[in-house]
Amino acid sequence: MTAPIDPNTLTDRRDQAACWYERLRSADVTEAERAGFERWRSDPRNAEAWRRVLRVWTIAAALPAGEVRKLGEATAQPPRKAVRPHRRALGFGLGLAACSVVVFCIAADPMGWRETPAYQAQFTTAHGERQQAILPDGSMLTLNTATSVTARFYDDRRTVELTQGETLFQVNGAQGTPFIVDTDAGSVKVTGTRFNVRSHSGVFSVGVLEGSVEVTTGPWWNRKTTKLRPGGLARISAGGELLVQPTGAEHTAAWLEDRIVFRGITLAEALDEINRYTDKPLAVADAKAGQLRLSGVFRTDDLQAFLAALPRIVPVSVRQHGDGTADITAR
Repeated sequence: MTAPIDPNTLTDRRDQAACWYERLRSADVTEAERAGFERWRSDPRNAEAWRRVLRVWTIAAALPAGEVRKLGEATAQPPRKAVRPHRRALGFGLGLAACSVVVFCIAADPMGWRETPAYQAQFTTAHGERQQAILPDGSMLTLNTATSVTARFYDDRRTVELTQGETLFQVNGAQGTPFIVDTDAGSVKVTGTRFNVRSHSGVFSVGVLEGSVEVTTGPWWNRKTTKLRPGGLARISAGGELLVQPTGAEHTAAWLEDRIVFRGITLAEALDEINRYTDKPLAVADAKAGQLRLSGVFRTDDLQAFLAALPRIVPVSVRQHGDGTADITAR
């Protein structure tokens, strides 16, 4: 028999409320659980989430029983594909028919469930562009090339969704509410610190320069969490693997000084990184060249210097074209 989900293990109040609803309707609910629910509901923010669940279930009661049954059967198993930890609506991985109906009702009446942020703004940078943005709480974002973020502030949390690219965060901790950065691969939770977050080519990375952060990835049934201290670096691969290094974060923000640091990566990977800063892409012309290893520090604003230095570092030839692009072949 599967043990019931403990609502206290969930991080989103809306998920907690939905699971409390399901648990209190169960025939084997205990007095201790009822007392736990009352303690949980004593928080005004939880009480508001609870009221929203009740409103959603009022809608659910009007649904045909057959449709509810189909919905429950369709979501009885956790989805195979990892979902984002960020929840604008109820987490989809609860695996409970009751919670599944809540998800359905959210779609039917989203305004009755989703919160309206007190502040919302989107910031984007073009290819090769950099931009700074100051949020209402005094936190500062520095967006690197080809980056898109959306900031939303609620009463109990501050969130920034990084859709693509890279951003350095200087978070003001005076407000005290959690500051959460969400990406497709994982999330970062802090109160006040300085850190760099990047999401590129399916890889998510976090480097901590000051303070500490909590990095989370994976759906709730297979969640991985790690804490990073100053200098710490975490990477989440496209396959969801979480790798942690105690040092190396200082290199993640080298782009603020128009520098890029390569440490034993392939030439193909290096060119992919260089191409983020130029509209005149470089390409490897053969597989052998692409697998050569490269280390060094280069300027992101001086492509010619990089091309001139490359044949002296690795055995390649560089062929530049009239339009500014270049092909690189192994010698």
